[in-house]
Amino acid sequence: GVANALQPPPADPADVAPYCQVDESEQECLERFQAEQLESLAPDVEMYCDSDEPEGACVLRYKEERPVRALLSAVQRCNTYQLSEFTPLLVDAEQVGWLNPTALEALTAQLAVGRACELVEANRQTKGLAVRIAPEVPPGVNGAEARSEVVASLVQELVDDGVIPRSKLRNEPQEVHAFSAGFVVAGGDVKPALRMERAAMIYFGVPSHGVHVNGWVRDPDEPASDVPFAMWVATRSMSKATYPGLLDQMVAGGQPAALSFDENVRKECEEEASLPPEVIAAIEPAGSVSYRYATPKGLSTKVLMTYDLEMEHGLQPLCSDGEVEEFRLLRMGDVLRSLREDLPLWKPNSALIAIDFCVRHNLLDETEPGYAELVRLLNQTLV
Repeated sequence: GVANALQPPPADPADVAPYCQVDESEQECLERFQAEQLESLAPDVEMYCDSDEPEGACVLRYKEERPVRALLSAVQRCNTYQLSEFTPLLVDAEQVGWLNPTALEALTAQLAVGRACELVEANRQTKGLAVRIAPEVPPGVNGAEARSEVVASLVQELVDDGVIPRSKLRNEPQEVHAFSAGFVVAGGDVKPALRMERAAMIYFGVPSHGVHVNGWVRDPDEPASDVPFAMWVATRSMSKATYPGLLDQMVAGGQPAALSFDENVRKECEEEASLPPEVIAAIEPAGSVSYRYATPKGLSTKVLMTYDLEMEHGLQPLCSDGEVEEFRLLRMGDVLRSLREDLPLWKPNSALIAIDFCVRHNLLDETEPGYAELVRLLNQTLV
């Protein structure tokens, strides 16, 4: 029937993390996610249809006439958290992460001993109590190595207690730096505070970084205009571990510690879109978008470096690494319509980057509901 035709596909736990609340079970989160996808549907969709209207025509008409959501909801869904529920994680006096209540409780015995970690009064940047890692590293010892050994023991304790699933361990140590240092390329002059198992980062609230590239095209009838006419949108491969089949930027990827942002974005453009060097050379840095949301694992904080790349008419990105199902060139009006009406079809953080692009290129203005709050959330400083 019509109602079945409008049902969204079943949600996968990996795809709804930005929606989950700290105190929700995975099943509760999935059920709420499905309910919110359906909340714009009429209570009885069949009653919406005319008696002589074909089912397919009714579905299409309903989708065209249903209420349009403000873009603010796309930004808010990636910024849902209560910072007061998390405890700052420190190395010496510098903050490196946030502990959620579950991780904090699991470390109770270690906190009582006070060797691997201890409770301290918060500094000026934080309020209340904080947890400091490896407070007794002696002078003259390689601090990063000593703290890394201590953190490895804490991670193992969380694994033994079932907080971190053993199956998720990757045995990939990642550098952890103070918030004040921002992103630091590995091997440079700035030494890490410590190294931590990659799978444990989210449980300790350590921020992560990424790069996203907006590929845009001018209006062929107005080549002198700088207003973007269309955007290349990628559909993620169905084989991707996270967000398979959802809409994404033309190029996007996580940020490895071994590369600079510039090196990484060029590598991703080659691998994901097969762009030639002369095209990649024209890429323009466009700032960053930061967001933070609470998950059952911990507080996820991400900083995405954004780039704009004007694409010539006739130049089409081609996937060479299997991570993209297809590329489509959508007019900007269709991109905005999709963000408003089909938000669940977008990878959550990719929707943020697309909205940020529209704001920066004056495709949105103060007539957009919640515009001021939308812009504030896109431009917030979290790290």
